[in-house]
Amino acid sequence: MKIHIWSIIKYILIFFVIIFFILVFKQNYLVFLLFPYVILPAGLIPLFMINVKKVKVTGGTNVGSADKGNNIVFYLEYDNPTYFPFLKCSLRFILSNRFFENNGKRFMNFNMFPKRKDRVNMDVATSKIGMVVFEGEKLEITGFLGMVSYRFPAEFAVQVPVFPSDSESMQVPETPYSEGYDEYSEPDLKGNLSSDIKEIREYRPGDRLARIHWKLSAKMEELAVKEMERTSVMSLVIVPELEKTLIGETVKTLDAVSRELAKAGERFEICLYNDKICSFDYFMIDNEETLFECYRNLYFLPLYEKSESAREAYYASHQKSSLVLTVYGDKVRLFEDNLEIRG
Repeated sequence: MKIHIWSIIKYILIFFVIIFFILVFKQNYLVFLLFPYVILPAGLIPLFMINVKKVKVTGGTNVGSADKGNNIVFYLEYDNPTYFPFLKCSLRFILSNRFFENNGKRFMNFNMFPKRKDRVNMDVATSKIGMVVFEGEKLEITGFLGMVSYRFPAEFAVQVPVFPSDSESMQVPETPYSEGYDEYSEPDLKGNLSSDIKEIREYRPGDRLARIHWKLSAKMEELAVKEMERTSVMSLVIVPELEKTLIGETVKTLDAVSRELAKAGERFEICLYNDKICSFDYFMIDNEETLFECYRNLYFLPLYEKSESAREAYYASHQKSSLVLTVYGDKVRLFEDNLEIRG
């Protein structure tokens, strides 16, 4: 509970003003006002403290995702099961985009009506792509006479991914695998992983946890990794660079490249690199939902400062040997076994 000293002082001053009118102007009928005026705080403040603790708030939204340029409607939903109105409520919250530094604290002022569940809507314009987060922090409700207020945590977080809009058509490098390979002449390292184990080797930073041979690792007391055989189908992997200064342009280009490849009927994966734990996650893109699922995971990844961290880590950790498209800003480069074919 927070006590508002100035409100109490104002209340006391009004009390003395009433006394002044009674004594100076002989307005005896004002005496009848003193009794309820004195006992009012003693009754209302305990009632306020009992009822305010029954209030519940949460946040939400009516959309699962949005395109850049479209508004997102977030809402604060309250439940006031009591017979008392709370006419001065203030929510402190954070509205942020994980890709950009805009984590300023904001306030939403509203009223709670008795015996009602209701919502207070807030329109948010989306001028940038990324994960927009509406996160509650504290709710402060002021009592009837303004003398006291009650604060309690409003812990909720509502996230809406904002995707690029009006994707630009761009020229995608032709992929040699589109002509097909003969399974007997294809190099052994090309293609996708099969279910057959080729060899057991020591763990290298960046190896996926799913490929660790846990039983053998327990016996050897060091991590051992299963090296899998490759199939004869050449794969195309897109590796976006999550460098912080150009992340917006990178995602826009990634979206344009992915849609062009999907439109051409190409088979490809997007590989997302987590710079903090040096891990890779692959997403096979075969429809718009899998592309959006990839974006949702991308939006939670940490950003980094080095421009080619993802590509260098990809080859250093011996990921899939395949054709690799790296996306950084508005630039797309094609590699094969870490050798640039064209920029």
